Amino acid sequence: MANDNGEARDALMLLVAMIVGAVMGAVTALLLAPKSGEELRGDISEAAHRARERADELKGQMAEKYEGLRAQVEEHIRSHAKDAAEATEELAEDVQANLEEA
Repeated sequence: MANDNGEARDALMLLVAMIVGAVMGAVTALLLAPKSGEELRGDISEAAHRARERADELKGQMAEKYEGLRAQVEEHIRSHAKDAAEATEELAEDVQANLEEA
C-alpha cells in the first residue's frame, strides 16, 4: 500500500515535469522565432491552448490511474478488516472458553 502512494506521487511528479517542460520549450521556441508581434502572440496563444489540452488529457489519465489505485486500497482494507474481525471473534471465543473453565 505504501508503494502505491509512492507510485502515485512519482506519476504526479512526472506529469507536472512534462507539462512544465512542454510549456517552457514551446514558449522558448516561440520567443526565439523571428516573427511579428501579432504572429508571436497568436503562436503563444495556440501553444498555450495545446498545452492546456495536453494537461487535460494527462489529468484524465491520472484520474483513471487514481481510481484504480483507490479501488485496490479499498479492497485491501476490506480484506484486512475482515481478517481482523475474524481474529477478534476467535480471540473473544477463546477468552470466553478460558473464563468458563476457570
